[in-house]
Amino acid sequence: MKKAKRMVVSVLLLLCLLMAAIPVSAADELLGTIVDGSLLTEETEAIGYAYPKLRGNYFSYGYGSISIEGSRWVGLGGTTAAYQNVDQILVKIFLQRLVNGSWKHVLTLGPRIRYNTNMVSTSGTYRVDSGYYYRAYGHHTVTHNGTTEAVPSYTNGIWVG
Repeated sequence: MKKAKRMVVSVLLLLCLLMAAIPVSAADELLGTIVDGSLLTEETEAIGYAYPKLRGNYFSYGYGSISIEGSRWVGLGGTTAAYQNVDQILVKIFLQRLVNGSWKHVLTLGPRIRYNTNMVSTSGTYRVDSGYYYRAYGHHTVTHNGTTEAVPSYTNGIWVG
């Protein structure tokens, strides 16, 4: 009987040691939390939409996107659209990395500016460091007849392991 108890205790101790040795990544600890408006996810892509709080005269919508394109590569993109042709339309996408609880600037895609049209888009693929959450922050601007309407977009955070 004593041998059986020792065996059970030994197995339990071994299991405890094995569980303690399993590493927990930052992704596991932060998964599902919201940081500055972005939900931290396990998704491989995210899209953030920009809609004005009140209907603008010219600005229709905008969006920014981020996706995992392979080991340590992310794709960024964004679009800004107007209801009609406008004097100037702009999209700029910022790649941000979560560091110590806040989003830090990594790089900027754009600005991409077009004149006398109703839409502009941009995209690119970039190498990043693994072991972080990343998001795309978009800046979407429409200018017409001296009126400027600007709306931001934010994606959720995606983990690049």
